[in-house]
Amino acid sequence: MTLEQPVLLTEQIGPVCLLTLNRPQKLNSFSTELLQALNDALARAAGDDAIQVIVLTGAGDKAFASGNDVSRLARLDGMQAYRDMVDGQRLLMQLHESRKPTIAMVNGYALGGGFELALACDFIVASSRAVFGFPEIRLNTMPGWGGTQLAVMKMGLTHAKEMVLSGRYLPVDECRHFGFINRVCEPEQLRDEALAFAQGFTGHHPFAIEMAKRSLHRACEMPLAAGLEFEAASYTANFGTPHARAGLDDFLNRGKK
Repeated sequence: MTLEQPVLLTEQIGPVCLLTLNRPQKLNSFSTELLQALNDALARAAGDDAIQVIVLTGAGDKAFASGNDVSRLARLDGMQAYRDMVDGQRLLMQLHESRKPTIAMVNGYALGGGFELALACDFIVASSRAVFGFPEIRLNTMPGWGGTQLAVMKMGLTHAKEMVLSGRYLPVDECRHFGFINRVCEPEQLRDEALAFAQGFTGHHPFAIEMAKRSLHRACEMPLAAGLEFEAASYTANFGTPHARAGLDDFLNRGKK
């Protein structure tokens, strides 16, 4: 008898938590079980002080995530669809607003909800075989898990319109200049490249990272004057902590040696 594989794999590599969507036979499309497992894993990672960075990827070499199972969506009525979209947005906002840096390690197709999941992460490290797209318009619908909002935030209005309104699948080379991809490498180097990229965000105090990330997000959401006030308040909140004082003192002491 073959034991059923978990739909989400969790691996801790030093201070990095690697979460792998594990439905490769379904191109890592979202099932109710997978979404619940991902939600729970993100909550655990958020509360674990040993974890400094969260990396998401998909099992196999074909897909990061192909989005929602269309057969599941087709059974929903309007009210159920609304609740499903709100639940999906809540999950993605867990990533977007995580106090820890988050990285999508995109190994293949990132489509629909899978693309939204990648955009909800702070960074994308992609294989040269990666493909991105919002195919929803082909089904006479549209992104609903935050895709329209995140796409404009991450790539600007013109590029977001191109991707959302055309429904085209774009290979990584064609959309790299859109600005939402941080690194591209060969498939066999993807894991090492993503983990090395993740290491660049470790070793800093978590509260300083959190305050800086929150301020960067507010820059996309607030008028400049309000954003500056938020930044100053965040700076002050961090500045008053022992770790900030220790960092300043360490810098000054190094100059005396």
